[in-house]
Amino acid sequence: MRQALPQRRILGLIFLTVLMDIVGFSVIIPLFPHLLTHYIQAEGTSGTLIGGLSAAAEWLGGETPFIKAVLFGGLLSTLYSLLQFVFSPIWGSLSDRFGRRRILVITLAGSAFSYILWIFAAQFWVVVLTRFICGMMAGNIAVASAAAADVTDEKERTKGMAVVGVAIGLGFLVGPIIGGLSAPVDTHPHPVEQSFGLNPFSLPAFLSACLAFLNFILVWLFFPETLSEKNRAQRDTKRPSIFDLANVESSSVRRTSLANLIYQIAFTGMENTVVFLTFALFAYSPRDNVALFLFNGTCLILAQGLARFIGKSLGQRKVVMLGMVIAIGAFCLIAAVPSASLSGHVVSWAKPLFYLGMGLISFATGLILPSISSLASLYSSASDQGRNLGILRSAGSLARVIGPLSAALLYFKTGSHLWVYITGALLMIPALWVVKHLPEPPRHSQ
Repeated sequence: MRQALPQRRILGLIFLTVLMDIVGFSVIIPLFPHLLTHYIQAEGTSGTLIGGLSAAAEWLGGETPFIKAVLFGGLLSTLYSLLQFVFSPIWGSLSDRFGRRRILVITLAGSAFSYILWIFAAQFWVVVLTRFICGMMAGNIAVASAAAADVTDEKERTKGMAVVGVAIGLGFLVGPIIGGLSAPVDTHPHPVEQSFGLNPFSLPAFLSACLAFLNFILVWLFFPETLSEKNRAQRDTKRPSIFDLANVESSSVRRTSLANLIYQIAFTGMENTVVFLTFALFAYSPRDNVALFLFNGTCLILAQGLARFIGKSLGQRKVVMLGMVIAIGAFCLIAAVPSASLSGHVVSWAKPLFYLGMGLISFATGLILPSISSLASLYSSASDQGRNLGILRSAGSLARVIGPLSAALLYFKTGSHLWVYITGALLMIPALWVVKHLPEPPRHSQ
């Protein structure tokens, strides 16, 4: 029998687990434009999966490799997120039934396997397979959030959610930096690489695999079970279902998940197109994007730290509302960034305006994500933490199904970022209305 660990140590293990998982996942983000363009050029347009997709994109009006890459990036993100949407509440409910540790071990092992496959993804269909497996295993954040809720009472619930939120923010800071720094300068495969089934992006894939394997070992050796047998037994009669998102008993959790869904449709649309936008406007390479992700991650982490303190005075609901107001202005600023002229010239103030908008979006997200997770957790009973937080994450995953593909299609059809970001600003209005009408949890539970 494992000896009980102090709360601080358990939260530290949760932080490391979430951090390493997000870092491994986000390594691929700055690589998308160059990765997809590489496979289009390497495999041609006949007899391959990407060839068929390329021909379909041309038929729809996408003639340049860049525009095709925008669409393919949206499709890959949608595939991953669709599977995450399906499996996140399932893993969350299974963790309510069988315990957090066991489910974390399973999902982290699956993630490690997917990254190992990516190392040897000499063909595009293998990349698709890796995203398929990784998406199926992407329920570990919901399970880790439930574990944080297990070891904190209502008065400290925000602290537990902040640990997960800061780990996510730091992961999205470190992962793209690793991806950018390890990105190849030359994306043309060499004979030695081809003979082993490797590809120009095998080094970032190897780093992701190492992180996932290390995370698996960490959980296997040190992570304690945080859910008591008593609370576990209460979930035995309820079977997990993707329809839990619509049928959840708590109306407050349901509306919180709806607000999360709307906000993250806008945010993930931005997130999916930003590396294509920097490529189009400023000719950024993956390594050039390192500075952008460092700036964004810093703004996000600062805001998450601030959210914990102002939540005590304003309440979590008002912190979320404040973040959404800031996001409206940020989306409008990025929409106002002018595209390059016919000569390829970008006005001198375009880059400062772009960075200001990106910094504000990241700051808004840092306020919203931990606070909205805290609200869902505070609206939940002890035995429903895994299920309801899984539903909240599933709402975010559904947004990642809708947002990236919608933004990619807008970008694909218009050839401009303007309507992607104007749409993001408009989506904040109904999200803000939903949050405004949520009940405020009792002040003593903040």
